[in-house]
Amino acid sequence: MEFKLPGIPRAVIILIIGGFIQSIGNSLMWPLNSLFMHNVLGRTLTEAGTLLALQSAASLLGQFLSGFMADRFGAKRVMMVGLVGAILTVGSIGLFPVWGVYAPGFILFGLAQAFIFVPLNALLHTVWPEGGRRGFNLLYVSNNAGVAIGTAIGGMIAQVSFRLTFSLNAAAFMIYFLLVSIGISEHKTPIHTIPSKQHTGHLTKDSGFKVLLALGGGILFVWGAYIQLVAILPVVMSQLGFSLFSYSVLWTLNGVFIVTLQPLINWVIRTWAQSFQRQFYLASILLSIGFIIIMGKFPYVSYIIAMLILTLGEMLVLPAVPAASAQLAPPGKTGAYQGIVGGSSSGGRMVGPLLGGIIYDYGGGSSVWVLALTFMAASLIMFFIYGRCILHLHFPSENEPFSST
Repeated sequence: MEFKLPGIPRAVIILIIGGFIQSIGNSLMWPLNSLFMHNVLGRTLTEAGTLLALQSAASLLGQFLSGFMADRFGAKRVMMVGLVGAILTVGSIGLFPVWGVYAPGFILFGLAQAFIFVPLNALLHTVWPEGGRRGFNLLYVSNNAGVAIGTAIGGMIAQVSFRLTFSLNAAAFMIYFLLVSIGISEHKTPIHTIPSKQHTGHLTKDSGFKVLLALGGGILFVWGAYIQLVAILPVVMSQLGFSLFSYSVLWTLNGVFIVTLQPLINWVIRTWAQSFQRQFYLASILLSIGFIIIMGKFPYVSYIIAMLILTLGEMLVLPAVPAASAQLAPPGKTGAYQGIVGGSSSGGRMVGPLLGGIIYDYGGGSSVWVLALTFMAASLIMFFIYGRCILHLHFPSENEPFSST
């Protein structure tokens, strides 16, 4: 079967379709992990936060390793290893949803995911370097379309059987594995020998790494705050009397907003936030506003408004970070650079649940949102440093319009 869209390589389309299917399966599970541990397995939020942190630590290690391995051995091969790992770990939890299997399986699943998504970004940039931001945004939108579908049915499936949610997630990864193995040919030339068309040659090793560290620090703090929506918000809403379905609807809306509000985001970027650093500034401000609204504990409609604002911030920052990293990467280092920003994201997902769980257990839900706002203030500082550093570098593609079409 041939997949063709004007101007988009066949390999990119396969990656997007596979990402969409995987996202449906994964979103059946990931918003409900804390609730499953707390309500079904009888664990405290500190224990749940600790396990989420350990998973992110494994993912952090995997991000760095998989990035360097993608440059050395080829992104597809490393990605296939990750897909097999995801199938085995999530499938085991589906068969045996008990703490003794869930805890180690959940941690190893984080490692497996790192071996999927870092090589995926490197592969995407390799097969379509001239696509620039467009390829990353298409992948981001398709993944979140899957989130909209998965979360729409995830809560209902979980109310019937948590075991089924894990099993369906494993099945989705299996489909992704088949699509990639059959539909994408292994590069004959290792990825590290293919030069990046976006690399300008105006970047020294020291200056590029400094900018990369600032970029990584910014996304680390963004994720430290954002992960509270997964780790803490479902429990907070449950204690306030909202149903599991009400919480799942928020993530369905998140996916719907991401798909339908692309014209608005494209307009904002074309008219004001053409550079990456402006996107990051605006994203940090919007995310902060969303957390302030959640802190107020207003009626349910306020959570919908907060999710809208949080989603707009997410749309500005999450697809832009891997695109900015690909722009910074010298030839042969795309995987390593993606691994560093991916590892930074995992660092935020590691620290966030651990601190959020401890603060919730000892200080209550409102204290968690103060923590989130503190993280967002730190992200603004890091993105400011990124912006100051990038001014001394020259990237013609930095001001290209950001299009999802």
